[in-house]
Amino acid sequence: MTRPADELAASRPNGTSITFTVGSGYWRGFFKWAAGILLVFVLGLLLVSLTAMQLTAEGTAHKVLRRTIASLTEIDGYLAGAQQEFVSNGGAGETDAEPSLTGYPVDIPLSAAEASLPEAELRDLVLDRSADEVYAEGFSAFKQIGLESTDIEILSPPGAVRYSAGMLTADNHQIMRVTTFVLAGAALVLALLLVALSRGYGRLTGLGVAVLVASLPFLVVAMGARFVLRLVSEEENDYLTAQLFALGRDVTWLPIRHGIVFAAMGAVFLVMGVTFSLLSPKRPPSLR
Repeated sequence: MTRPADELAASRPNGTSITFTVGSGYWRGFFKWAAGILLVFVLGLLLVSLTAMQLTAEGTAHKVLRRTIASLTEIDGYLAGAQQEFVSNGGAGETDAEPSLTGYPVDIPLSAAEASLPEAELRDLVLDRSADEVYAEGFSAFKQIGLESTDIEILSPPGAVRYSAGMLTADNHQIMRVTTFVLAGAALVLALLLVALSRGYGRLTGLGVAVLVASLPFLVVAMGARFVLRLVSEEENDYLTAQLFALGRDVTWLPIRHGIVFAAMGAVFLVMGVTFSLLSPKRPPSLR
C-alpha cells in the first residue's frame, strides 16, 4: 500500500535542506566579499593605469615635455647665445648652411632659415621638436649630446622630473592603453559578479562601496601630493627646481580629476542603494 505524498514529505529528514541552505548562504557571502575586495583592488589599479595612459597620450605628454625641457635646458638663455653664434658665423644668411644647436641636450634638425626666426618663434620650434624627439625615443633622446654627464641625480627633484619625463613615450602609451582596457574588462566582470551575488538594492550599495573604497585613497594621495608640491615650489629658492615642482603640481590635476569622478560615481550608487532600500516596503520574513 502506498503512503500519501504528504506523509512521505513529512517523514523526510530536514537536515539535507537546512544544510544546503546554510551552505549556499555561506558560500554566497564568501564569494560576494571576495568579488568586492578584488573589485576594489582592480579599480585602484585601473585609476593608476588610466592616469598613466592619459599622461602618456601624445597631446598631454607633448605639453608636459615642453615645460620639462624648457626648465631643464634653460632654453631662453641658451637660445640668446645660440642666435648670436648663428649670426656671427653667417649661418642665418646662408640658405645652404645647416646650423646645429651646439650643446643642446636633444639632437633636433634645424635649417638656416629656421635659425633666423625671431627668438619667440625659434623657442616654440625647438621645444616642439624636442618634445617630439623625447616622446618618440624616450630618455635616450637626452643622451645623444651627453646630458648623462651632467650632475643631475635621479633622487633630486630635477632628476626625478627628468627621468619621469623619459617615461612619456609613445611605446609606454600603448602599454598603458592595453593595460587599462584589460583592467577595465576585469573590473566589469567583477562588478557583474558582485551584482549577481548580491540581492535587491544591495547590488547598488555594494558597487558604491567598492568604488568609493578604491577611489578615496587614490584621491587623498593625489591631493596630498599636490599640496606638498605647492608648498615646496613656493618655498624653493632655485628657479629651475621651483619650476619643476610647479610642473609636478599642475600634473596632479589629472589623477585628482579621476579620483573625483570615481568617488562621485561610487557615492551616487551608494546613496541610491541606501535610499531605495529605506523607502522600499518591508516584506514579512515568510515571503523573503
